[in-house]
Amino acid sequence: MAHFLYISDVFCPWCFGFSGNIAKIKKEFGLPFEVYAGALVEPPVNLAEYVKKRPNIQEFAQKMFAITGVKISDRHIAMLSSDHAEEIVMDSRKGSHLFYVLKQIKPDMALEIMEFLQNRFYMQGDDIFSKETLRAFAEQFQADPDEISVLLNDKKYEDLAYSETEKGFDILGEIVLYPTLYYVDDSGERHFVSRGYVELEACRKAVLNIIDAIKNKQALSAGTLTGKFCTLDGKCE
Repeated sequence: MAHFLYISDVFCPWCFGFSGNIAKIKKEFGLPFEVYAGALVEPPVNLAEYVKKRPNIQEFAQKMFAITGVKISDRHIAMLSSDHAEEIVMDSRKGSHLFYVLKQIKPDMALEIMEFLQNRFYMQGDDIFSKETLRAFAEQFQADPDEISVLLNDKKYEDLAYSETEKGFDILGEIVLYPTLYYVDDSGERHFVSRGYVELEACRKAVLNIIDAIKNKQALSAGTLTGKFCTLDGKCE
């Protein structure tokens, strides 16, 4: 069955900025989303150390807002310099494990779960690994907290999460950039749509062109739709 494959990361600010656009893509085309979590922040780093290495995060946030219209909240910025900054760790591998477990509980809502985790971090200013975040997930998605705990402590799901992240790396190839979107046709063949933050209309047009080309058995364009991006030191390309 035709669907989208979306490779994102729980700690990716551009993915957070793209979440509104990707939600509109899902609504318009009405196709399922297969979502893989990446390994953007590896090795793990606590927020205090993270900020030391990237002193221009506020400048980055302003530039990202200018491009995406999505604002990293004041609560997130405050969390970075809080008394608990040394205790809060950014760890994409652990985040991918958490994401994988949560989507086992609600498999049809993988995109919404990724958005939930990014929102907790970049909008609510919360540690995504905290008990409060898991409790909020259980309430919002009507899930059983005990089931979440059981799956998180099952080594099998940690291994499966790791394998899925590695599969994402294999798909992305030499250019690992989050978020990346593919359209997967009925035969299972993947067709590149976009990577990085791109405007909604450009992304939408790329999807329509792919669907139209497949329908009419035409050759697909070899062009790449890659959005602008800024690093956390405030530099933009």
